[in-house]
Amino acid sequence: MLPPPGSELIAAWAARRGLAFTARPDEAWFRRWEPYDTIAPPSAYLSACTWTANQGHAVIVEPWYADGEAEPLERTLLGFATHPALPRRAAMRVGEHFLTRVAFIEGPPPPRVELGDALWDAHVTTFAASRSDAAAAFHPRLRKLLARRGFQGHIELRRGGLVVHCAGLRPVPEHCERLLGVVREIVSAAIA
Repeated sequence: MLPPPGSELIAAWAARRGLAFTARPDEAWFRRWEPYDTIAPPSAYLSACTWTANQGHAVIVEPWYADGEAEPLERTLLGFATHPALPRRAAMRVGEHFLTRVAFIEGPPPPRVELGDALWDAHVTTFAASRSDAAAAFHPRLRKLLARRGFQGHIELRRGGLVVHCAGLRPVPEHCERLLGVVREIVSAAIA
């Protein structure tokens, strides 16, 4: 498969930012994050930009939602981060987006829970093993950050990492920059 349109612009952005760029990143690394709780798995992961920090790293990547050489109907970005201080597992989404997972073939969907936060529960769909797990993962500081940002999309917290989809972001340098900032902010808020 050829690199998707705009990959050269993302590669140049990554070079300017001192990030590692890989046009065809290691699929196995991304597949280990699957199955997602709220996100449908893509057919491929392309144009990965990696930022490395002393306790973890963040990766911005384009998930390819089309088979073979076909062009997807929509293009977007996913942000991944690893950090040892992310001990919880829970997921949330705000809105229904084209990559929202609707089929659970390998098992039942994760339980839907409410946190007891009226504003959050009115706007966010939250999934976790229990209400207490969700409340600990999406604690008040993280919820305030997301509300202040007007967050739309998906966040999946994993033991040792997270996945973020911000609705409306496309694989262009300025959106990659924005998603990298969002991922770093969410990690900081989640571990505090």
